[in-house]
Amino acid sequence: MHASSSSNLCATLLRRVAEEADEDFVGVGFLCYSSLASLHHISMAVPEHKAGALPLSGMDALSGFLVDASRSTSPLHDGFHLIASRTMTLTHACQFISPSVRIANAKIKIPAGARRTTALLASTTKGIDAAGLLAVDGTGVVYVSGLTIFEERLR
Repeated sequence: MHASSSSNLCATLLRRVAEEADEDFVGVGFLCYSSLASLHHISMAVPEHKAGALPLSGMDALSGFLVDASRSTSPLHDGFHLIASRTMTLTHACQFISPSVRIANAKIKIPAGARRTTALLASTTKGIDAAGLLAVDGTGVVYVSGLTIFEERLR
């Protein structure tokens, strides 16, 4: 999937999650990828029955999962969720990711907030097509190659 298609997928998912999220929304982050070979990531300790049956495919399944994961009562509210861009399939839930902090592009400005900074840095990783984040304040942002492609107050 081309980066613009992945960024459109991210923006669409962010809008749907913002529309469907409840009062106990605490934010959500996800990555659309073509390869995970260059991204350091590990599963966070979440009971398997809470993560649900993976993989999940399709816009309704993805947005429903992200809405459920973004609740303060969900053990999935922390970490990033990984979506295969080409097939629009959630393959990994609740991942701790560790992108490189080396930034080759001097134009990249590091934002405030750990989740937001992690999403931006992850978007610079080879194989990561786009990073989507919906913050607790309702701001949705999509990063591609360290650049803000989309940013809008959605909630």
